[in-house]
Amino acid sequence: MVVDKQKVEREAREVLDKFAKALEKVEKIHEVEGWVDREEFERIEGNGNNSNAEFKDKMLANAPKHDDDFIIAETGGWK
Repeated sequence: MVVDKQKVEREAREVLDKFAKALEKVEKIHEVEGWVDREEFERIEGNGNNSNAEFKDKMLANAPKHDDDFIIAETGGWK
């Protein structure tokens, strides 16, 4: 299969330009970048007794290496 690189780049640019024009029409909520307005600045940390066992089981099952309680991974190794 032969791919015309210039055609693909041109089509991608058209899609991005169309999306950018559509975004210009969206009403801006806050002008300040990175500002989130909320009552509580930090979450309240719990003691860990109310953990969700189903979530834990799904996360451990998804990890390539794990034991009963922890994911075993090297930095940058789980991709």
